[in-house]
Amino acid sequence: MATMAYGRSSDNLSPIGSGGTNWVVNTGTGDSSYVPANLSDKDPAKPGKLTTTTGSWVRDLGSAKQVDLVALIHHNLDAALSVKIQGHASDSWGAPSLDQAITIPADQEDGFPANPFTDLTGIGSRTFRYWRVVIVGTNSVAISIGEIVLLGTKRTLERNYSWGQVEGDDQPIVEHRTLGRVSHIYQIGAKARTLGGDVLTTDAGASSLLSLHRTTKGRSEAFLAIPDPDVNDAWFVRLVNPTFARRIEFLDTQEIQLQLEEVSRGLVP
Repeated sequence: MATMAYGRSSDNLSPIGSGGTNWVVNTGTGDSSYVPANLSDKDPAKPGKLTTTTGSWVRDLGSAKQVDLVALIHHNLDAALSVKIQGHASDSWGAPSLDQAITIPADQEDGFPANPFTDLTGIGSRTFRYWRVVIVGTNSVAISIGEIVLLGTKRTLERNYSWGQVEGDDQPIVEHRTLGRVSHIYQIGAKARTLGGDVLTTDAGASSLLSLHRTTKGRSEAFLAIPDPDVNDAWFVRLVNPTFARRIEFLDTQEIQLQLEEVSRGLVP
């Protein structure tokens, strides 16, 4: 298992607070009930949508900025659909300087999609003012994406989770159990994953996690975490514990309990 990658909430250039203008529909037809600003509001339960099965959105960052990693959170894109992230100096897309595929993985066994990401750190120039997510292929249904994350800085834990970490998959239901012990179960249609365990890290690693805690203001701000970068599935998460605590174990050795809770897509609108 590769070491977890992540970005602080302040590393996410997609929200309008990073400057420029918010996401706009570039091609295809926008759904007026699910506006492009939803793509960067840090609430993937409120998606941005098109009424078409192909199309694109563009984000003007206001000035050229480096993007290390791109992730699509809580989407409805078909597996292996042709999707790209593009970057360019101007809002012109005939021949963008950066033109990189985003691989859409197969849905999980429960029908929920994995959240694809593309790591741009291994390619050439990735500093541009304009960024575009374009669905090149034809999706089976009108396009919906809960959140587009543009990480200006990709980070990794100095030391990964220790053995014994616990990963959870929570799918809430409504259950009515009769006196005869017959259960009537109704699926809610939502889920959220959890990940928790101890990180035995260095002093520098502990400082990095404290910085993460402070930039997210405890549980207030969601951020991107990729538990295993070898698996094409990014999580948009919050810290479980609003209090940061660490145990000093030895010289340059500190133990921190790192618990993450995925931000749910809620009920699919």
